[in-house]
Amino acid sequence: MINYRFALKKGRKTIPVAVFENDAYALAGEFLLAERGLLSRFSELLHGEEDGALSGNVFTLTKQGDACILLNDMTEHTLEMPTADLRELTDSYRKEVKRLRTESRK
Repeated sequence: MINYRFALKKGRKTIPVAVFENDAYALAGEFLLAERGLLSRFSELLHGEEDGALSGNVFTLTKQGDACILLNDMTEHTLEMPTADLRELTDSYRKEVKRLRTESRK
């Protein structure tokens, strides 16, 4: 299990950013920010039974059973992590984005 928390980045919009206890996972935080609008598609791959790859705005996610590889297509930096951990992180991030949108409409 990866230890992280969400912090809020204020700007034109307030958005959550993932802060990891272990800096080795920073690329996963970049993935969440860069692919924010496409996370539902990445989530489908992570929750599905099939292995595969999906490219977004900046990242390509390759799912190979219990492991995933995140590739930043611009910098070519990679991160390998357990599929279950990336699935949980992505789902938590999507919930946090939804919570913030709901709060901002009040």
